[in-house]
Amino acid sequence: MPVPPDYRLVFEDTFDRGDLDLEKWSYRHVGVERNAFNAPEAVSVENGRLVIRQSYRDGRFGRGWYCGEIKANRKFLRGFFEIRCICSEAVHRCERSFWSAFWIQADHPYEPDCSRGGPGGAEIDIMECFRTPDGLVPEVETTIHCAGMRHSAAAPGELDSLHLYKKQIPDACRAFHTYALDWTETEYRFFYDDELVAVTSWGDGVSQVPEDLVLSLCPPLEPCPDPTDYETCFIVDSVRVWQK
Repeated sequence: MPVPPDYRLVFEDTFDRGDLDLEKWSYRHVGVERNAFNAPEAVSVENGRLVIRQSYRDGRFGRGWYCGEIKANRKFLRGFFEIRCICSEAVHRCERSFWSAFWIQADHPYEPDCSRGGPGGAEIDIMECFRTPDGLVPEVETTIHCAGMRHSAAAPGELDSLHLYKKQIPDACRAFHTYALDWTETEYRFFYDDELVAVTSWGDGVSQVPEDLVLSLCPPLEPCPDPTDYETCFIVDSVRVWQK
């Protein structure tokens, strides 16, 4: 395991209870979320694993696509963040598909005056699982978003984004894999299955503010496919955070 030896475990959930531990987690963005609904009912703990389920059904907000999103009840300033999970199936490319994600987010990463190119907060997508453009193979990505970078190449109103790493993992939606971030004072270090895959201090510096830890089955950016009986799940075996 690539956790530095001077770190200690400060947060852990192996989902051994029969329900979501609300002392550790909160439901996030309940209600309309883009082209779907986020609802607590889409989040469950089954056989010692967290399950976030995508389904089309009648629910508390009416008939439509349902999914879920949770965040840790505490924020974290730096540390080693790890998830062991099976990603949900992404049927289409991200614009018309749900996708699983493990990420951290500051309070104001999309506001230039707050983010200041990253030191004031960023969105750091440790793992997002889509598919290759031909739809054949699951593809895991790591991305950083912020706003207000000096010498930014972003169009007006757009975020500064670095699509840092991408890897095809054929069984990402059938077998457990581990994805991790080591966020230090000076850089971000990303790991897939304990292999260091990317290192960066991109932006005008790494985030220097506490951030939320988020697990989500994200709804599509464009209208969903026609309603079907299709269902898929984001299955999480464990989440851990270590800090100095």
